[in-house]
Amino acid sequence: MFKHKFTFNSLLATSLLCILCISCQNEDLDQNDVNQEQTLTKEAKATLSYLTDHGYSREDLSPNSESRTFDVGDISIPFSLKANLDKNRVTEEEEEGVQSKNQWYYVGSGVYYSNSRNIEYYIERNFPRRFEYEVSWAAYHWSRVSPNINFRRTYTRSRADILIGSWYSTSDRAWARAALPSGNGNVGSWMSMNTAKDFDGNGSAANMALFIHEFGHNLGYLHSDQYEGGLIPGTRGAAYHQRNNCGSVMKSSVYTCNWRISATPGWTYDDRIAIDWAYDIY
Repeated sequence: MFKHKFTFNSLLATSLLCILCISCQNEDLDQNDVNQEQTLTKEAKATLSYLTDHGYSREDLSPNSESRTFDVGDISIPFSLKANLDKNRVTEEEEEGVQSKNQWYYVGSGVYYSNSRNIEYYIERNFPRRFEYEVSWAAYHWSRVSPNINFRRTYTRSRADILIGSWYSTSDRAWARAALPSGNGNVGSWMSMNTAKDFDGNGSAANMALFIHEFGHNLGYLHSDQYEGGLIPGTRGAAYHQRNNCGSVMKSSVYTCNWRISATPGWTYDDRIAIDWAYDIY
């Protein structure tokens, strides 16, 4: 593991026996995928179809029945996304209007400004207390960058818009994971860190950059170098972000780059364009 990088994301067979074994394993995996899809609710299937139509691969979308989401890397997409988007659909004329922008702006899935201006996060008991400092700085930077974004901590769980917790998995490649908005106007409802990873070895600034990234998913942003995350008007596109490690804090592999534990922000040109497009900027 490089000190300031988070990464989210055979030999040829030499005998007939090996080939047969691989074939059996693939058949088992394919059957598992079929079985999983058959058990999905109608709501989840609609969202799955919506996501594949927007460039996601079915193989990358892992259904999680406990959280009712499709997990892909460090992002969790609610089963209810498509149904909620249908309920909140706006016309092209409304989307182009200034008034609609102040009520509903679409970034992967939309968040009402009335909700993003007052986001309360609650830190669960299983979240390591030594990382609360970096979370507070991540919240600070999002709150300072736009008049329509404001994070603050609550100590009353029932009041929280975002629950911040942890899980432990040595097999999961993700360092952290966050829920995208569900399409009903609210921010994504949770963020979690994988405590099996060596967060202590990365330093405070790197951890803060990761939490800024995860809060970005809660606000509706996708990865700048994947899927539709690079299609925000005015930004330089996914291919640019694939080549440039410091092009955006929303790159799928998070680099510390210009971020430091201080009041000086490390937003890039594309970060500011993306924030201004969705939430306005100071």
